[in-house]
Amino acid sequence: MTNADPRRQSPRKPVHLPVSIGRRQAALSADISAGGFQLETTRLLAAGTPVDGYVLHGAKELRWAGVVTWAKPGNPMTSVLHQVGVRFTTVSPGLRALLSMRTR
Repeated sequence: MTNADPRRQSPRKPVHLPVSIGRRQAALSADISAGGFQLETTRLLAAGTPVDGYVLHGAKELRWAGVVTWAKPGNPMTSVLHQVGVRFTTVSPGLRALLSMRTR
């Protein structure tokens, strides 16, 4: 899935990275771009919610902040996680470098 939505400014690539929302909620990226990512999570977040956290890359915590732009409920009865789209507002230099490598 790359740039399926014509409104997207940068293509998305399927990349699975461990993500922490704050320090309380674990998530997994489903796809990433220079402008944001789709996360799969056990707790649904509402569109418009400001969020921050880090991507765990090896032993490094690569910080980010953003806003939830859309949310799709999952189904716990069938082990389907919730999905949320996050648009970055701030990205650490280390995460920017990782995104650059992963989205080429």
